[in-house]
This record gives sequence, C-alpha cells and structure tokens, in this order.
Amino acid sequence: MQGFLQCFLGLALCLSAVALLPRFARGHDWYPAYCCSGQDCYEIGPEDVEFMGQGYFIKATGEYYPREAVPESPDGKFHRCSVQGKREGRTLCLFAPTPAF
Repeated sequence: MQGFLQCFLGLALCLSAVALLPRFARGHDWYPAYCCSGQDCYEIGPEDVEFMGQGYFIKATGEYYPREAVPESPDGKFHRCSVQGKREGRTLCLFAPTPAF
C-alpha cells in the first residue's frame, strides 16, 4: 500500500509541475512550422516595426512586408520569426495585430 501511495504522490507531483510550466514554454504552439523551428520566433514591440505605405518596415533589418503578406497574430501583438532567431537575421515570418483602420 505504501508503494502505491508513493507512486500516486509522485505522479500527482509530476502532473502539477507540468500544469505550472511557464506560459512561454508553450508559446511556439501557434507559429506555423515553416516559420519556426521552436526557437526562431519571438514577440517584438510596436517600436520595432513601422507601418509605411501599405506595409510593415522592420527597423532592425530594413525589410519591408506588404500588409497582405502579414498574417494577424492571435494575441494582438507583433511577432517575428528570423533565421536562427537572431534579431539581425533575415525575417522568415512577421505577424501583426489587427489593423485599427
């Protein structure tokens, strides 16, 4: 009986630990596989992107993406996926909040 109780408590502890994992551990779940290999995508601030003409200018790299090529992010924030997750790396995907206009 004591072995069963220890096993049960161990399982309960493991399940509790999984439930308490930080939210960012699951943060890559919504990024498309073609953009992210589990480490290439990250949130960027609105100060990192400028809306110009009919698209988005990424200040760190000087890249421009037309608005129709930028999907909406599910959390209403900017997200960028870049080669090897480097800030100065080429952009693989850009996600933007829903435009207010």
